[in-house]
Amino acid sequence: MPSFTWINKDGMHYITLPHWNQQGVSVAFSARLGGVSQAPYNSLNMGLHVGDKTDDVIENRHRYLDLFSFNPENMVCCEQVHGNSVAVVGKEEQGRGALDFKTSMSGYDAMVCRTPGIMLTTFYADCIPIYLFDPCQRVVAIAHSGWKGTMGRIATQTVRLMQREFGCSPENTEVFIGPGIGSCCFHIGEELSKQVKEEFPGLHGILNYEFNGCTWDLQLTNRLMLQDEGVRPENIIDCGLCTACNSEVFFSYRREQGKTGRMAAVIGLNY
Repeated sequence: MPSFTWINKDGMHYITLPHWNQQGVSVAFSARLGGVSQAPYNSLNMGLHVGDKTDDVIENRHRYLDLFSFNPENMVCCEQVHGNSVAVVGKEEQGRGALDFKTSMSGYDAMVCRTPGIMLTTFYADCIPIYLFDPCQRVVAIAHSGWKGTMGRIATQTVRLMQREFGCSPENTEVFIGPGIGSCCFHIGEELSKQVKEEFPGLHGILNYEFNGCTWDLQLTNRLMLQDEGVRPENIIDCGLCTACNSEVFFSYRREQGKTGRMAAVIGLNY
């Protein structure tokens, strides 16, 4: 089965999918290494909205996008409000959020695109990045799925928009679930665990009860809801990496108590 791989290039580390690369898709999830940002954002902070120096973030974005022969002007970024709204992106949106957070696509947490040369970009420090690609219709998408977005089923909303707007089939859609906080670290309270059980009564194994409380497996929840939507299990890759556990590689909002940088998930069609 195809899988993800780590690449180390020009001092930067990122995850990619070679079998998508071979089909003309640039896809990557950055690590925190190889940038110019200073502590506590050291060093490849990609987020303009976290208090880092704007010039440092833009330099980091230039370095990262250059790995794929793109630049920040090719990016489209959404506001990421922890909702479940999905935007269709085309040439008119190119550059939004790339150099100024205020120009990000307001109110959205996921984007879908079939226009080559546009890099859909979302930012992470524990939430779950969900990449989607329909090789038949040549449509790509990215969904930012924290616990609120997962409750709002943003992944299935994205699949449905791909189907409605571009004729994509869930059976043909391939999915990569990137790094995010794992069930090992995502402890939740009694009230939220009750809400999860009510929202996902048919998804078994997503909650794990321990002597010191309950943990929620966001990756598994998204994988199972995508399968319920018609995505084939063999078309879903879950990288299984926890951002909170791997401090030397990833930023983590929970581990670093909010004052930290962001990794970038990017996906775009080369042709």
